[in-house]
Amino acid sequence: MKRRNLLKNAFFWGLGAVLSWPLFAFVQKKRYRPPREVRISRDLKADEFIVEPEFVLFQSEKGPLAVSRTCTHLGCRVNYLPEKKIFLCPCHQSRFSPGGRYISGPAKKDLAVYKVTPMEDGHGVTVYLPA
Repeated sequence: MKRRNLLKNAFFWGLGAVLSWPLFAFVQKKRYRPPREVRISRDLKADEFIVEPEFVLFQSEKGPLAVSRTCTHLGCRVNYLPEKKIFLCPCHQSRFSPGGRYISGPAKKDLAVYKVTPMEDGHGVTVYLPA
């Protein structure tokens, strides 16, 4: 390879690296995304629950509790069975307690539990879901 070709190739490779740097910096940068808020404007009694598409809201002795409906095994939507008081995954039969704790099945992690705060007017709660 001649010296002139070597310098020309080095120049174009360097120019390509310099011009593509903003693209790599944009893709690599982590951005903060605020949680999504879901407002439930209904008061729950002691043994009541509300089934939403992404979570189930319970009223426990410690206060309101929102448990994810996404199975930690492969991401299937779990169903809450109130007569047995368990979450059951229809795909691979993983079982979880009402608090989201793993009981049995191929899933090895607990279900996610979301932050819940009471609304300012005192009627209902706000559930914060990850973005």
